[in-house]
Amino acid sequence: METITISAKGQIVIPSRIRKKFGLKKGEKLAIIEEDGCIKILPPTDITTLCGTWSDLDPKAVRKQIEEMRREDRY
Repeated sequence: METITISAKGQIVIPSRIRKKFGLKKGEKLAIIEEDGCIKILPPTDITTLCGTWSDLDPKAVRKQIEEMRREDRY
C-alpha cells in the first residue's frame, strides 16, 4: 500500500509505478467511484472491447446507455 497526499486544490499524484503498470498517460481521464465507504479510481476502459462478447450489441448504443446511466447517477 502506498500513501498519497491531497493538495490544497484537491489534487492527488498517482505514483509512477502504478501509472506505468496501467499505462496511464498525461491528460488521460479516469473514473472515480465511491462504493461501500471506499474511493475507487479506475483506468479507462474501451467499451468496444466488451462488445465483442455479444455479437448483437452495437458499441454506439452501449456507449449511449452508459452515458445515460452515469447522468442519472449524478443527481
